[in-house]
Amino acid sequence: MTARSETPAPASTGTIRTVLAEAAGLVQLRAGESELATAAAALRQHIEAMLPVAEAHADTLWHGGGEWYRLRSTLDGIRREIASAPPLTPRSGHVRVELLRRWCAWLLDHYGPDATREERLMPAAVVDTGEGSSQTRGSA
Repeated sequence: MTARSETPAPASTGTIRTVLAEAAGLVQLRAGESELATAAAALRQHIEAMLPVAEAHADTLWHGGGEWYRLRSTLDGIRREIASAPPLTPRSGHVRVELLRRWCAWLLDHYGPDATREERLMPAAVVDTGEGSSQTRGSA
């Protein structure tokens, strides 16, 4: 028996987009603590399933280059967020679900089950559209 658990395979794009939409609705409705915890757990599960693909892509880049640094920094920030302690207040619970929703949407767009190689390039900036997706800003 190993101490490391197997990473689940990413769910379908449609399933993940449904979770993203539900999470956005919970944040807008000021949902209760248990609903937010359930949404955060679902988002965390999808993020953990997509992170290995993103990390494998980072490993193919020249270590020390700007693109590698930006991607590695982003992925490290996502790892820190999903590993952090549960929120202590209702407000921080809403913030946590919103952050996880944005990271999950970004990973889905760039490293999800339907992402192509061209979509895996790290954008200069990620801008949330508020509709379960993200757009890039400042990329050439």
